[in-house]
Amino acid sequence: MKKQYKNILVAVDGSEQAYNAVSEAAEVAKRNDGKLHILTVKDIGRYYGMAGRVVLTDTLELDKSAEEILDKASHLVTNEVETEIYEVSGVPKYTIADFSKEHDIDLIVIGATGTGFIDKLLVGSTTQYVVSHASCNVMVVR
Repeated sequence: MKKQYKNILVAVDGSEQAYNAVSEAAEVAKRNDGKLHILTVKDIGRYYGMAGRVVLTDTLELDKSAEEILDKASHLVTNEVETEIYEVSGVPKYTIADFSKEHDIDLIVIGATGTGFIDKLLVGSTTQYVVSHASCNVMVVR
């Protein structure tokens, strides 16, 4: 018997592979009569850089980018799938893994690489971390 996925998380960062992951996750949710959780993490560490101790605050630029990412992602999902959308701040790899545990996620769907230069050269460090640390199955989409 195939596993049923009722709580599916898709993490989006604005990359083409992330949007491919949204489409795949929506199909999985539809086939399983599941709920789709779309998450974007405002990567404040990348925005501010890694130098020193910084007091982190949200910025209008990050908020606007996150809103655009979620808007595009939500347009890829049909109204046949129950969907919740989340915008949070933090370090994406930790936030995605933690979110999946806190929300009882059965499956994480994530793009193979992200928007960063290093992520485009290798299997993304965020994806690699999530695959290694998630407490549920992870589907990596190209």
